[in-house]
Amino acid sequence: MNFEEIKNIIRECELDGHKVCVKTNLYEVIKLLKETFGFTMLKSITAVDLGGGIELLYDLYSTEDDESVIISFKTQQEAESVSDIFDSAKADENEIYDMFGIKFTGNEDLKRLYMPENWEGFPLRKDYVQDDTRLAWNDNDSNNA
Repeated sequence: MNFEEIKNIIRECELDGHKVCVKTNLYEVIKLLKETFGFTMLKSITAVDLGGGIELLYDLYSTEDDESVIISFKTQQEAESVSDIFDSAKADENEIYDMFGIKFTGNEDLKRLYMPENWEGFPLRKDYVQDDTRLAWNDNDSNNA
C-alpha cells in the first residue's frame, strides 16, 4: 500500500512517517480503508496523552496484502466510534474511555472497565491528580515499610 495513494483519496490528512494523521472524518477514513483498501482487521486502538490533547492510534491490518497502517486522530474529549465497522473496537473504546475520558459517539455500551463506576477522573491523563488515600500503598511512609 502506497501512503501517497491514501493521501490522494483522503484529502484532509497528513503523512507522518508510517502514520496517516486524520483531522476530520475519522469514521469515514476507517470505513474507506476497510472497504476499499482491504484493511479488514483492527489490531488495536491506543491512546496517548500529549499534554495538550489525546492522540488516538488505530492500527489496521490487511491480511490480503500483509500490510499495516496506523491512523492518528487527535482530540480533546470525543471521537466517533468505529465499533459498527470493527466489533473489536468496543473493548478498546471502553478502555480508553475509562483511562482517558474520551467519549466515543455512537458506542451505546460505553462504560468503565477497570475503575469503579463512581470513580472520579481518568487515571492515565497527565492532568489526573491521585489523592485517594485508599491507593497509598506505594507511599514512602515508614509505617508501611
